[in-house]
Amino acid sequence: MAEEATAAQEAEQGQATPEVQEDQPIDWKAKYEAMRKHSRDWESKAKANQGAADELEQLKAAQLTEQEKAVQRAEKAEAELEQLKAQAAHAQMVADVASKANVPAEVVSMLTGKDADELAEQVKRLVKLFPAYPTRTDDGGSDKAPAPKREIPQIF
Repeated sequence: MAEEATAAQEAEQGQATPEVQEDQPIDWKAKYEAMRKHSRDWESKAKANQGAADELEQLKAAQLTEQEKAVQRAEKAEAELEQLKAQAAHAQMVADVASKANVPAEVVSMLTGKDADELAEQVKRLVKLFPAYPTRTDDGGSDKAPAPKREIPQIF
């Protein structure tokens, strides 16, 4: 009795019953087209809503006073300044650690240490792993024979 009631409710709501009849093949193309149409409807609604959201944002921006606009610009400038200061401090820290360890700054900049102590520890471990780091001579290493050229196979 309860099963009949739920089946009737599902039929009223337009939902198919869970039982699939094997005599009738499923028209997958029709299902695909119906879902595609449904998707396009939602896409057009989303585009319409985006336009409305853009208009609302423009109205809010137009209603701001000059003082509020100046405050927003100042806050944005302060945030950018803090970011630039942090980047400069990190670059200086990398350069200091690199010069103390006699390792190129490019290598130290690839490490993940957040402060000078962590970077120094990572550089120590790196130097232990790769102790034969080639050092550069005063003449730029011209006393060595040129490295043989490797041919790159042509793929295309």
